[in-house]
Amino acid sequence: MSPPGAAVPDIVVLSDLHLGRGRNAETGRFHALEAFFYDEDFFRFCEHLCREAAERRNGLVVVFNGDTFDLLRIEPEPVGEDATRREKRYGPVVTPDRAGSMLKDVLLGHPRFVEGVALLLASGHRVVFLPGNHDIELQWPDAHAAVREALLSSVRASRGAEAESRAKESLSFEPWFFHVPGRMWVEHGCQYDAESSFRYHLRSRAQGRADALAQLERDLPLGSFCQRYLYNAFGALAFVVPSTRANLRYVRWLVANRPGLLLRVLASHGPFGLQFLRRLGTAVVPTRALEQAHTEELEALCDASGLGEKLRRIEGLKKVAPSLVLAVRALVWPVAKWGTLGLLLAVAASGAWFTLFDVIATLQVEFPVRTLLFLLLNGITAVGLLAGVSYALWREAPEVRPRPLKRAAQEIASELDVGVVTFGHTHDEVLWRLDRPSGGKAWYFNTGTWIAVFSHEVMVPRDRVQYTFLQVRGADAELLRWSPSLGRSVPVVLLDE
Repeated sequence: MSPPGAAVPDIVVLSDLHLGRGRNAETGRFHALEAFFYDEDFFRFCEHLCREAAERRNGLVVVFNGDTFDLLRIEPEPVGEDATRREKRYGPVVTPDRAGSMLKDVLLGHPRFVEGVALLLASGHRVVFLPGNHDIELQWPDAHAAVREALLSSVRASRGAEAESRAKESLSFEPWFFHVPGRMWVEHGCQYDAESSFRYHLRSRAQGRADALAQLERDLPLGSFCQRYLYNAFGALAFVVPSTRANLRYVRWLVANRPGLLLRVLASHGPFGLQFLRRLGTAVVPTRALEQAHTEELEALCDASGLGEKLRRIEGLKKVAPSLVLAVRALVWPVAKWGTLGLLLAVAASGAWFTLFDVIATLQVEFPVRTLLFLLLNGITAVGLLAGVSYALWREAPEVRPRPLKRAAQEIASELDVGVVTFGHTHDEVLWRLDRPSGGKAWYFNTGTWIAVFSHEVMVPRDRVQYTFLQVRGADAELLRWSPSLGRSVPVVLLDE
């Protein structure tokens, strides 16, 4: 802990580890939907943090900023014979007790991750867990109990009961954000992405209320819905989809590398269409119980945090589009736009082909010459068709502007007058300068991810997997990545835009 007169504690923020069920003890192999294979590297990272904190003789707070666990992209819980067809195929809706059970399995499959976090706690450092859109259930007491039991048991096994008692006080779960007045604001950031935001994201008070829990599925974001009911069908190639642009990259890769798998999933996944229609229907179904639980917790947070009306205004920044509008924009509109454009081009090309065909047929030339002209016309048509299809599939996606997370970060910095605002969620490392009301420096950071991502359109010298995190020391913040080969942290590579 910090000695008398020491500086404020250092803070480390990391996000989007996406731990699934880990290694299957029966087979010795990882479960098919697992994305996090870096437990040993993570443990070494925790050792490094503890060594640095000891050398600096300063306290340390480690914040896991959402999607640490993935209860969305995961093998579903088993169900009984009396379960519905949907539950047998996709798994049951995740309730508090199921979330606790799933988290126990996740932590059991990642023992070195547990040992790493336990080392932080046993060394006297504070650990804070925040929820994301893939582990929104981390707000529930049943989920807290599962994580606490795994971590504190590990502390007890390595350091004894006295260390466990101290560690218990250093482990906490926040329902939304981590805020250090005047210094920084941390939250996952999915609420500022219309594809991934919840209308009622505060869920702690829903536990124990059957009416509120029955409405959880109606508040499932469209991105989460597609992850659960479609993308998981791809098995080991399942996607962690942080954005629509990532969808396009995945489709391109599948078309180029695994077209057979893409066709099989689309052919066998007719029930997804029924689920999608059912999802659209939830837009008109009331969710008053869930809304009431959310509102009660929001008011309690406003009082407990001392932020009051400021927190209500930050809550108002969330981007939640009506389900039908979002579905049309995200799925139907692109198909309609490109389908209409393709039809118009096809009509124009057909007209041109028949016109040229008629011209060639009426030419007063020898038969071999006419045949050669026909072949040339068909060859040019085939090349044009191939070029058009290739362009549609592999064209560069336009830059998405304006950036909603950056806008939200600026609003929060202005509202709270903090020097650092940090999100996760997008899986992209980001650094942007912000304006601060009191003057001085303010920055928005996105901490990226610890799992593999598809290559970005911009070529940057980066590893396929970067163990990125934000380090805050006093008023200075830096986006770093853990290098297992070097045994230390190094700056993340970012290019000026």
